[in-house]
Amino acid sequence: MIEPIKFLVYCTITYAMMIYSSVFLQAYLIYSSSVAAGAQSGIEECKYQFAWDRWNCPERALQLSTHRSLRSANRETAFVHAISSAGVMYTLTRNCSLGDFDNCGCDDTRNGQRGGTGWQWGGCSDNVGFGEAISKQFVDALETGQDARAAMNLHNNEAGRKAVKGTMQKTCKCHGVSGSCTTQTCWLQLPEFREVGNYLKEKYHRALKVDLLRGAGNSAASRGAIAETFSSFSRKELVHLEDSPDYCLENRTLGLPGTEGRECLKKGKNLNKWEKRSCKRLCGECGLAVEERKAELVSSCNCKFHWCCAVKCEQCRKTVTKYFCVKKGGQRGKNESAGSRKKNLRLRKKH
Repeated sequence: MIEPIKFLVYCTITYAMMIYSSVFLQAYLIYSSSVAAGAQSGIEECKYQFAWDRWNCPERALQLSTHRSLRSANRETAFVHAISSAGVMYTLTRNCSLGDFDNCGCDDTRNGQRGGTGWQWGGCSDNVGFGEAISKQFVDALETGQDARAAMNLHNNEAGRKAVKGTMQKTCKCHGVSGSCTTQTCWLQLPEFREVGNYLKEKYHRALKVDLLRGAGNSAASRGAIAETFSSFSRKELVHLEDSPDYCLENRTLGLPGTEGRECLKKGKNLNKWEKRSCKRLCGECGLAVEERKAELVSSCNCKFHWCCAVKCEQCRKTVTKYFCVKKGGQRGKNESAGSRKKNLRLRKKH
């Protein structure tokens, strides 16, 4: 089975060879590794953002999403397109600033211009214009259809790129006698990619549904209607055509594992709001019970350096408590001993 990122790169190569000139193929050889790394970073961010949601960016669903006849058009698909597009643009922009490409450098187009009271543009701004242009060529090239679903995907690709630009951070340096900071020189820098993921996760929760038939697009008139409909939505917002399925339940056709067997969190320091509510969301609201299990973690500890040249460590064991979603009144595995079943308590508290 082809991994999503490999499939993306494969499709890009194939499409470029069929459609574009030798100039584009030369560009592909230069930027392909950044495109691949960027798409992969988008998928990894997707998994992080949805780690404690019912839909947790499962690999099987991502693999199916590369097949046009099987993929859905819900808000989760919208997020995958946006975060993948953002990842490609972000990586291209970052690599440009690092000097990885001969034909790209800092964005100094506004240097010397007044930006606001007491400051002006200067320094080395990250070249998001370059990242945006190249990522659009690669990512949008995968959408060859002219129907509503293709329009949705292109819209969300653009929303991902807008997210990168919208989260850029202004950094300034003071100038003046003895550090008086009478004037400042400022430039724009990429944030941590996590900030882009957080931004798009909020957009996901507010994603807008487009009331348009998915089959539209068989005539010039219907294509025009589709384009007009999507143009009425802000390009910063995520849009979708379908409602999401019930992610509580397993659906092998759609590649959805359901929440039975998922781990959730009940206790711990510095849990965010999604982690604190994970047992309620994954278990309680899906009609499942929460089961407490004891697990033994083995890790290296008390490591010491011995001359010359080795590091020797002890093996430390720690018992931890974990929580999992299970069927109410269900039985644990037949191979589990009675003593072990007594040790592992089931919690059926209402959340």
